[in-house]
Amino acid sequence: MLSAMEEPEPRLPAPGRLGLLQEFVNSVELAEGDDELATAAAATRWVSDHHTVLTRPLTEKERKHLVDVREGLRTVLMAHAGAHVGSDVMAALTRQLNGATLRTVISASGASLVGAPNGMPALLSSLAAAIVEATVAGTWQRLKVCRDDTCRWAFYDASKNGRGAWCSMRSCGSRHKARTYRIRQRERLSSGA
Repeated sequence: MLSAMEEPEPRLPAPGRLGLLQEFVNSVELAEGDDELATAAAATRWVSDHHTVLTRPLTEKERKHLVDVREGLRTVLMAHAGAHVGSDVMAALTRQLNGATLRTVISASGASLVGAPNGMPALLSSLAAAIVEATVAGTWQRLKVCRDDTCRWAFYDASKNGRGAWCSMRSCGSRHKARTYRIRQRERLSSGA
């Protein structure tokens, strides 16, 4: 657990359905090992608590699929923070979300994407719709994961230039800068400069 000194400053949540995607990626705290999708029962609770109607509990196979989708999304969001992510990861995530049925609903105020009415397909539809909507709105690239490999927490980069790299400058960013400084100091000392 982060101490009061390391407590990350609050960030704005991602807008619209992108917020659900952010919460989904953050359903595990890598550093702590707390995973809200650790068991089929826990995954059922998480899905139900996030505005998805379930007609039955999730199976272990469905839970594993959700974890695969979550980690695929986390990897894709690393690209938004500057990491190289291979096309194979994008293709795998595409396959994992291809079961999401989306249809367009037209209203006087415009169009929206509507997915399956319930169950795991409803959650996958909401995640897929969030990506499409955020892409159109220009906010998709602003959802990132922290560059700290022990953290990898999803955050929405609301900075003016959209170049944020850390979930928190006070914790992960400061640790990275301190490590980089120590490495430069050691290199300088070893080179005799």
